[in-house]
Amino acid sequence: MDEIFSMRRQVQFAETDLAGVMHFSNYFRWMEEVEHAWWRSLGLSVQTVADPVGSIGWPRVSVQCEYAAPLRFEDVVELRHRVVSVGEKSLTHEVE
Repeated sequence: MDEIFSMRRQVQFAETDLAGVMHFSNYFRWMEEVEHAWWRSLGLSVQTVADPVGSIGWPRVSVQCEYAAPLRFEDVVELRHRVVSVGEKSLTHEVE
């Protein structure tokens, strides 16, 4: 579970406020974006999969974000995703 998936992302103008600082809500979008890219790298998708018993989904039951420093318009950052733990019916992800 120490395997890290990473991707680079640049802050877009639409993601910032008038001071050019990225709005806090976009960090959650970026976390989801790198998670989706990770699933695709495995040949999978977050879209529900048909199953004879029902559907498989990936609902969020908890999410948190700690802000260390602001990102600004045109900053380029590397998002690093890893799976922290795998439960019987759960996955815990971390994005740095």
